Amino acid sequence: MAKISFLGSCREVGRSAILVESKSGVQCILDYGIRFTGEERLPFKADIHNLKAIALSHCHVDHSGGLPFLFKDRDIPLFTNPLTLRISEILLEDMIKISNYPYPFGYRELKKTRKNTLFLKNGVRQKIDHEFYLTFFNAGHIPGSVSILVEVDKKKILYTGDINTQETNLVYPANPHELPEIDALIIESTYSDREHPLREELEKRFIEDTLNTIENGGNVLIPAFGVARSQEILLVLEKYNYKNDIYVDGLARKILTEYSQFPESFRNFPRLKSAAKKAQLVSKEKRKKMGGKSRALIISPSGMLKGGAAIDYIPTFLEDPNSAVFLVGYQVEGTPGRKLVDEKIFEFKEKSRKTYESRDMLIKAKCKIDYFDFSSHADKVHLNDYINEVKFHNNSNFIFCVHGDEKSTTSFAHKLSRENYNSVAPEIGESYLL
Repeated sequence: MAKISFLGSCREVGRSAILVESKSGVQCILDYGIRFTGEERLPFKADIHNLKAIALSHCHVDHSGGLPFLFKDRDIPLFTNPLTLRISEILLEDMIKISNYPYPFGYRELKKTRKNTLFLKNGVRQKIDHEFYLTFFNAGHIPGSVSILVEVDKKKILYTGDINTQETNLVYPANPHELPEIDALIIESTYSDREHPLREELEKRFIEDTLNTIENGGNVLIPAFGVARSQEILLVLEKYNYKNDIYVDGLARKILTEYSQFPESFRNFPRLKSAAKKAQLVSKEKRKKMGGKSRALIISPSGMLKGGAAIDYIPTFLEDPNSAVFLVGYQVEGTPGRKLVDEKIFEFKEKSRKTYESRDMLIKAKCKIDYFDFSSHADKVHLNDYINEVKFHNNSNFIFCVHGDEKSTTSFAHKLSRENYNSVAPEIGESYLL
């Protein structure tokens, strides 16, 4: 009888961590991330004395950020793929370097994480113990992202990680028809209570608004997540044959360079390569000279304006009525990006003094501000379609709704229960037997 324990991402977005245990006590952890607020940012502390393997769904730090902690006093295999490992390393190094939170690990543990990594290709069944197997399937979320099938004690458990079944320019969507029959589904619920706009219509509106701003003599700043979203925006510009100057800065520049080493991880690598050639990569020195540019489009993290190279640009843009700031990722409540979208006010307070003497700002935007929902998560419609296409063994219909706020996870679980699924939104530390 298999046991599933939920150590994180329970009625919250952050610190994803699922512990799967066989009847003989062998353990495997699926993801081990952090959350960005609160005193306790690592997953729930569980007894993991018999941990035999870790599997990572993708590189985002809410899924990968706590991994080094697992290697403080042990050496066990971490299963992932080369792209996810490389980008995870970059994000974790950055997190350790700039974070003010006292994480109980550092570069030594990160080095051990790398040392213990084994690569697993999608569709390959990996044995980790007697009657205990892992298999990866494309998740469609970002390059390298996977859903994880766990076979334990003759039960099949699918952990979706973050999934996307909509067409994007960067990667192929997740395909539930690839999956075998399962006994239980652990599914993300981030957007289970809302719908995204149709991608083609969104792209056209984004291009039209961008061109209107540029043609009227303004500049466009796109604060975008450095991993995947910045590159997706580049591909949208390439798709519509955008011909004006494009600049890529900060982490987005570094990730774009790294992506060139993993052509097999992309839907259309030649198009990405073409888009990258048309973009100019901005160094820190060059950034200081960018203020005088006209009719330029700049892609620069951070996506929620909590820091990053975008902070160097934004005062100039906000003061220019001809320019625009287009946010292209979800803006968490309480972030500078969310306040800018809701109130047209940019409020930023630098908490770390490691880099700058003072970076406190309060600016009323004179430029155009808009939000474009280029999400890489499945929404309400696509999550329900995904579930309807998954085949459950002997109508077991067990579904655990995770990775969403309290409202989205609990309402999703309640809706599914009315449709005769055995569904629940687990709370942190809860365990279930299959």
